[in-house]
Amino acid sequence: MPGRTALLPLLVLTTCLACPNRLAAFPLLAQNWRELSPGERYDTLKNYQQHESLPEDSQRAVEKRYERWQQMSPDERNRIRQNYERLQQLPPQERARIQQKYEKWRQQAEPSH
Repeated sequence: MPGRTALLPLLVLTTCLACPNRLAAFPLLAQNWRELSPGERYDTLKNYQQHESLPEDSQRAVEKRYERWQQMSPDERNRIRQNYERLQQLPPQERARIQQKYEKWRQQAEPSH
């Protein structure tokens, strides 16, 4: 899935731009960029543009989720990827049912203001 592949360079780039003191990550970005196919580079740029168009609080939320992702073990990440792939194989009605259950759970899990 190209979008998932493009996520790492997008977030590294975003981090570098948002936090200039983290420019040490730039060599990683450049290395990963060279490893991307033209299609993946295109997807990366589109993801970056979409990220930049988000309100600042939404950008921070994306970055926070990515930080949590980075802190996960490889086994946890693989389990999540496998669950996602299984979800994508389900019929649309079943995916919608699961999404509704997730949204209900998420609303209950959010701290009240």
